[in-house]
Amino acid sequence: MTQYLTEDDVVAITSGLTRDRLTGFIAARVVVPVHSDTGPLFGQIDIARLRLVCELSDDLDLDEAALGIVMSLIDQLHSARFALQSLALALADESDEVRARIGAALNASRA
Repeated sequence: MTQYLTEDDVVAITSGLTRDRLTGFIAARVVVPVHSDTGPLFGQIDIARLRLVCELSDDLDLDEAALGIVMSLIDQLHSARFALQSLALALADESDEVRARIGAALNASRA
């Protein structure tokens, strides 16, 4: 079961995060909380994203728009990594012949 935290909880446990900053991150869709009757709620993945966003914002002096782009790129990279891992697992179940044919095709496409 996922435990959700309120805005107050998130601001209290996330270094460098203020309510105004959180509002800006939500508006820029850098983090997308679950909406409830009592307000936005945040899961553990949201907390991790907010910590990363605060670090990037502070260390690289990025505004919300730039953070949105950076986080989108990080999300795309994560998705590509997952897809490659899934492909590697699927290929591991194939015969040596199939793996060799795919490897040859990949090498040919790089040339």
